[in-house]
Parts: sequence; structure tokens; C-alpha cells
Amino acid sequence: MTNALPQRTIHYRGGATNPDRWDAYTPREDDIFICTPEKAGTTWTQTMVAMLLLGTTDLDPPATVISPWVDAELMPLDMMVPMLEGQHHRRFLKTHTPLDGIPFVETGTYICVFRDLRDIHFSMRNHVLNMKNDMFDDQFPEDVNEGFRRWVDLLHVEGAQEVFCLEALVNHYQTFKAFEHLENIHIFHYAEMTADPAAVLNRLADILDLIIAPDLLEEILQASSFNHMKANAERFVPGAGMNIWHKESNFFNKGAGRQWEGVITEENLAAYDARMAELLPTEDVAWLEGGH
Repeated sequence: MTNALPQRTIHYRGGATNPDRWDAYTPREDDIFICTPEKAGTTWTQTMVAMLLLGTTDLDPPATVISPWVDAELMPLDMMVPMLEGQHHRRFLKTHTPLDGIPFVETGTYICVFRDLRDIHFSMRNHVLNMKNDMFDDQFPEDVNEGFRRWVDLLHVEGAQEVFCLEALVNHYQTFKAFEHLENIHIFHYAEMTADPAAVLNRLADILDLIIAPDLLEEILQASSFNHMKANAERFVPGAGMNIWHKESNFFNKGAGRQWEGVITEENLAAYDARMAELLPTEDVAWLEGGH
């Protein structure tokens, strides 16, 4: 354990991510950062936080607009900055960047969500194949096992963002794990969110220091469920109506775990196990793979 605070020391840059965008951001003391690696429950978490903070399930605009992906070059800065400055509610910001690449606000709140990394791989594969833009297609060859093994073996390069590999996801986890003792860093696991979403909503409400009426909590529980969000994808999907996706409802693909079973060969699963054993202690591997 360390008494030091997180520092922004690495500039993560990728096809979408530009770390310089943080320089245009002016923090508020109660800002909330939703910090996930890709496909670990980002939109789901944004939606739950939005409904809790705003006290309604009728989000207009949707959570993915209210809560911009700050360091991605998707919304022009001359639009995003005034929008954030004009928000009078408590702000909640999205990022996929590790903790050592984002500002640390000592009075802010950091909500971190992780998931079995093998499920992230499969969810990301579906995500990329569902995109009309083919900029990441080369990372997911037609042969599923070839793509999985490439993901296992590829080395993470410091500062590289959106180079999708197992080691980069582990790096993301390690940057938050190192500071889990801090009172304003709250780590969730996707498996817990799917197993007991009501408990997760209550924990989020406690973290955000909110008292939510039981009826509203139940309404949020139903409105933020996987099935409801998939059936109403036009209300929840990032970039809905902007011709980004082949099928918007496929943004919410399965929401299930252990998608590799019966698909990935024993040899490639053994390679994954060996790589994880090199990168992380046994207890961290066990938590990432199952939560609890």
C-alpha cells in the first residue's frame, strides 16, 4: 500500500483517444469519473448513475450524451466544454483510460468496473464487427481462435490506447488496483452487476450519497436492465441514430459470461492461463474471472 495519490504520468493515445483533451477540462470538486476498460459495462454504469443522480428513468438527452467520453475525439471540444460547464447537476464523465493517464481529483469519485477479460475480448469482437467503420477490423480476424491468441500474445506498449490486447487490460486493472485503498476509488465487477443489480444500485446510491425512494429504485432497476436497454437501444446506445452501427440493438449483444466456452481451444485457453499467471497474482486473476 502506498500513501501517494495517483498521478497523471502516462499520455495514452490511440485512434480515438487524445490525452491533450484533458487540458481543456476544468474539474469540479464533486465530479464523478466512470472508468472502465472497453466493453466492461460502461454504458450500463453511465445509465444507472444518470438515473440515480437525476432521479428519473426518462433521460433526455441519453446518459451517453450527458456523460461524454472526455478524452476521445468524438465530440468537438468547443461543444463538449461548454456543455460540461453548463451542467448544474453533479457531472459524471466517461473514460477508458487507465488511472495513470487521467486527472485525479482528490474530492472526486472514481467508479471502476472490470470484467472477466475473456468476456471483454468476445464482447469487443462483437462490438467491432457491428461498427460500420472498419478501423479496428484488423484486430479481429475471421478465425476466432486466431484473434483470441493474438489478443493473448500481443504486448502492451506504454502509452498506446485502443491497441486491444490482454496485457493492456491488465495494465488498466493494475493502475486502479494499486489505489483501491483510497476512499474515493470504488471497484465493481460485471459479474456482481449481473448477479445482483439491485445491490449494485444501492451501493452506487451510497457512494454518491443519495437517498432514493424504494419505488424509484425499483423503476431504475427495471429501466437499466439488459433486456430493457437492448429493446430500447435507440435511447441508450452511444451514437444512436448516427449511422455508426449495423444494428443498434447488437451494441447490447449477450451480456453473459463465459462466452469462450466451446469456442476457444484448450491450447489457447492454456496460453491465456499462462499469460495471466505471468502478469498477476493468483488472487487477482481469480477476482477478475469471477468477482466476489
